[in-house]
Amino acid sequence: HYEYQNGKSRKRSNLPKQSTEIMKRWFDENMHNPYPSEEQKRHFAAVAGINLTQVSNWFINHRRR
Repeated sequence: HYEYQNGKSRKRSNLPKQSTEIMKRWFDENMHNPYPSEEQKRHFAAVAGINLTQVSNWFINHRRR
């Protein structure tokens, strides 16, 4: 898959497994309300070494699956 940003293409890649583990654990423990607060999302981004948009998109996609 390729994503386009500013007219340039870049290869799509999956997030590293260790980045998703903390979010997966939180998601499983909070299935009754799988919507982390902005503060929680910032924490996930810092701990996982990814940006806030990636965290938000991960939760959006994970709720759909």
